Amino acid sequence: MGLLSIILLCIFYTALIVIVYEYYKLFNAKDEYTKQELQQVVFLIPDHWIPLLSKFRLYPVYALVSLVIGILIPLLSTNWFFQSSVFCIILFIILPQIRRSYEPMKVTVSDSFIDTLASAISEYYEIILFFFSIGTLSSLTYTWVTEKELSFLWFMFNVIIISAIILFMLASLDRENA
Repeated sequence: MGLLSIILLCIFYTALIVIVYEYYKLFNAKDEYTKQELQQVVFLIPDHWIPLLSKFRLYPVYALVSLVIGILIPLLSTNWFFQSSVFCIILFIILPQIRRSYEPMKVTVSDSFIDTLASAISEYYEIILFFFSIGTLSSLTYTWVTEKELSFLWFMFNVIIISAIILFMLASLDRENA
């Protein structure tokens, strides 16, 4: 039952954050809106995001792996360090640095595992961070609701930080591929 709850939370948070981001883009684009524009935002999400994600060849693999890791880290321990947004913040800082340092010296053919990993991170870092953060957010919510190990203020503080990171990654992914 716990796994089903976490999967439903992942779907809920993904949908919620993408909808909030799409409304944010709409509100920044214009000053006046018609009723139809406000209603159509939700229906235009697949038209916008499916072609964007289809540019990435193996994104489901990296998305699933990062989602599972994001779910597991907060569930492994009751320590506040593991049940926080610290890993999302660390990845938010480190992954773009890896991309910037790896892009100029990208190797096209190599048998090295490190080169393969750096190439994957360089190409998919927004997707990796997005799904890792969604997994962490879902796992924190599940832990807060079922096990009562987190205080509400600690939970909300981490939700706000993770949501900001996710929204920033969506903006980065959208801006980069526009």
